[in-house]
Parts: sequence; structure tokens; C-alpha cells
Amino acid sequence: MEVVEYILAYITPYIAVIVLIGGIAYQAYRWRQKSPIPANLSLHPRPESRIGRLGDALLDMFTMKGLFTVNKLLWVGGFAMHLGLLLLILGHIRVVTDFYFLWDWLNWGDAETHTFSAVAGSIAGVLFTVPLFYLLFRRFSGKIKILSAPEDYFVLVLLIGIAVTGMHMRLVLDVEQHPMRVFMQGLYKFSWQPVPESSGISFVWHFALVQLLMIYFPFGKLMHTIGSVFNKMVMRS
Repeated sequence: MEVVEYILAYITPYIAVIVLIGGIAYQAYRWRQKSPIPANLSLHPRPESRIGRLGDALLDMFTMKGLFTVNKLLWVGGFAMHLGLLLLILGHIRVVTDFYFLWDWLNWGDAETHTFSAVAGSIAGVLFTVPLFYLLFRRFSGKIKILSAPEDYFVLVLLIGIAVTGMHMRLVLDVEQHPMRVFMQGLYKFSWQPVPESSGISFVWHFALVQLLMIYFPFGKLMHTIGSVFNKMVMRS
């Protein structure tokens, strides 16, 4: 088991990053080779600048405006999941660095910062996790079950695994932030540090599942998030 943990902690993270970046670059290259189909079907004027189109694409991706008019219950779940994911991404930045300027501005010490992180992280985790279970159960009913492919279940189970192991570290283990930051900084500085003891086996599973997601992402259905942004960036009016 120690050998497996060593590989997952110090070897496969680099492979996952290479596959993720290389895969996204490869897909972007393939999309770029395809000539965009001109269309003027929008009822609203599309931004002319690349920055405008990027902002429009990100807004559509995050708010899912089209889904709101079709299925409001599904939109609530999807929006909550996206909001939770955004907050979790912001929170995970603290694993690498910290928002020192913000804490100084708020005049918060370690105790206030830790309390805020615990509460905000727990709320974000719930917002992200609960909709995933709803989306998974939804796949087992009616027409959705007929239209679902094995990959659909794989993605949801993978995301649930990441969410549950992360919530376990947050709510049960209360993993210390500083040792985790030292470990993560050691990876990108190529100065390996021990895995924090407070994280237990949950971190190994969490880290392994995140790496699996990184490897899968460029070649799976989740890549549509990047594809939709890229498509709007290259489209011409």
C-alpha cells in the first residue's frame, strides 16, 4: 500500500498534469482545423470582440440560461453545483498559496480565517455534492435512463467520489491547511514533502480521483465546457 500511495502522491500527479494540458491543447488544435459554420440565429447581438465573446461564453456556461427555460428544477441543481464548484476552486487556491491581502484587509487572524474557511468550505461542498446525487438518481428514471450511456454514470460517480472524500477531510478529519500547502508546493517545486498525517487515507483517494478526472477530462463529455467557450471565441458574426 505504501508503494501505491507513493506513486499516487509523487509520480502520477505529473502524468495527470501533462495529459490534461496536452489533451486540451490537442482538442483545441483539432477544433481550430475545422472551419466554423457561419450562422446568425441568435435573437440578441453577439459581442464583436474576443473578450466580449469570452465573457458571453463564460456567463452562459456558468448560469446555463438555456436550461432555465427548459427545466427549472434541473437548472437549480446545475446552478448550485456550478456555484459550489466555483467556491471550491477558490478555496483550493489556498492549498497552493493564500489570500493574505484579503485577511489583512479584514484584519483577521488565524482563528477567524480558519473558521471562515471551515464554514465556507462546508457550504461549498454541500452545494456541489447534493446536486450530483440528484443528477445520478435522475439517470435511473424514465427517458433519461434510456438515453444515458455508461460514461454518464462514470462521470457522476467519479465527481461524487471526489466530493465525498473532500467532504470527509473537511467535516471529519479537519485537515490542517499549512501542512497540505507545504506538500502541494513541494510538488510543483520538485521538492517533495511528506503527505500530511492529518489527511488520512481520504486524501490519497481524493488526490487519486482528482488525477483520474484530469486524465479523463480532455477526452470525455466534460470537455464540452471548454468546447463551448472555444466555439464562441472563434465564431464570427
